[in-house]
Amino acid sequence: MKNIKLGSTDWGLPGAGLYATRIAAQAGLDAISLKIGLHDNDYPITRKEMQRIYLDEQQKYGVEYCALALNDFDFIPMHARKGSEFYDTVWDMLSRAVPTAKALGIPMLQVPGFVASEMKIEEDMEYTAKAFRYLCDAAGEQGISVASENDMDREHFVKLYQMVDRDNFYLYYDSQNYFLNHGYDQVQVLEELYPYMCNQIHVKDGKDGTLSGALLGSGDTGFFETMKWLDAHDFQGYILLENYYDQYPLNTMGDPYELLTKDIEILRKAIVGDNSKIME
Repeated sequence: MKNIKLGSTDWGLPGAGLYATRIAAQAGLDAISLKIGLHDNDYPITRKEMQRIYLDEQQKYGVEYCALALNDFDFIPMHARKGSEFYDTVWDMLSRAVPTAKALGIPMLQVPGFVASEMKIEEDMEYTAKAFRYLCDAAGEQGISVASENDMDREHFVKLYQMVDRDNFYLYYDSQNYFLNHGYDQVQVLEELYPYMCNQIHVKDGKDGTLSGALLGSGDTGFFETMKWLDAHDFQGYILLENYYDQYPLNTMGDPYELLTKDIEILRKAIVGDNSKIME
């Protein structure tokens, strides 16, 4: 693959975000995705004081901030109805997202659609689409894109895509979630949804139904087949590690910094078409 930037999510790095910019730079990564944080902590990165720290770190270490994840949507439903417990929290987060991305020069808002924000019924999708339209309109004025990370099949994602109906709305692909949650073939998902994808993806691996339970290529998700498909279709953009190196079960397999180094080496080799694994 050509024109690829390697990065990581800040929450996957050792320390789960603490000193993420420095850790990524020392590991030789080009970019990181930042998280907006939790409502219980007042979405720390939305505050100017914290933004100054992140910008200073970026200036010092030269790591690009390529995405801002609205990670609290794992815990509060994006499709909260008006008058419900979480409705005001949802719209508070949405209203802060674009100004934060603009302040940090971030070109992409990544919005998870799992757990609390999973769309189980038609009405969930309608409320989610309404929230996405608001977010896309605000982001579009600043040249920022919005991408939904989910595990929906083609029929349901295309329906959401059409309901949102915004040119800056995309799918954020992940190399394990579709297989882990539904047993979908990851390459088949690419075949069906590639035209809707943004230029960023998450890569992680696992086995036996475990989230992030294996280094890349040593799990059961078909990581190398995914990389081969992306190469054949000239994917260009950001490939971000999302294995959790200091969390269970990976933290039982060795030093988290050494695991990060191994995964980076595996990913670099996969990008150039070398599917051999890194020996212990």
